Amino acid sequence: MRIICCRFGDKFNQWHVDNLKHMIDEYSGLKYDSFEVITDDLYGNWFNKFQMYDRFRDGENLYFDLDVIIYNKLPNLIRQNFTLLDDTWWRKPAHTPLNSSVVSWTGDVSYIWEKFKKYDEFFITTYTRGSDEWYYKNIKYETYDQICPSIKDYLYYKPLSYSMCTLGQMHHLQEKGWTGWYSNYFLKH
Repeated sequence: MRIICCRFGDKFNQWHVDNLKHMIDEYSGLKYDSFEVITDDLYGNWFNKFQMYDRFRDGENLYFDLDVIIYNKLPNLIRQNFTLLDDTWWRKPAHTPLNSSVVSWTGDVSYIWEKFKKYDEFFITTYTRGSDEWYYKNIKYETYDQICPSIKDYLYYKPLSYSMCTLGQMHHLQEKGWTGWYSNYFLKH
């Protein structure tokens, strides 16, 4: 099994990659063969993660955004078919019901990269809200059950009853020196 993450631009740094690996190794219970980091910044935005579909065409693959917090043993997240999060149960309706903070597939899904790459300039200017909208409108997918709420909704969905949550663009909560309520619950590194 392969774990994948992406670090490009200046939003995240090596500390965030090291922290994700620490959480996976320390808390998740996952056993993996390789931990891969994509750093090529082809587009200057979230579409960079599509490179993983071209690079990793075999085996079991599990992707995590760098703003995911893992604080307990994870359920089985490996999927045969292309699978991402359905976030309609923890947030108000938006432009897409999907969240690609956690993605899994087995084998070759390079058709995703090929479909995007063929018209990348058009897609980048059309889907300005992110890759999740692109997935929603262009790719056949499956979704996980309710496995990962957003930290923004912690009062409603009690993230501690789950084993991970997404920070949803609030990645500063992970950084050393941040001392809000969250640090008492999750930050062990």
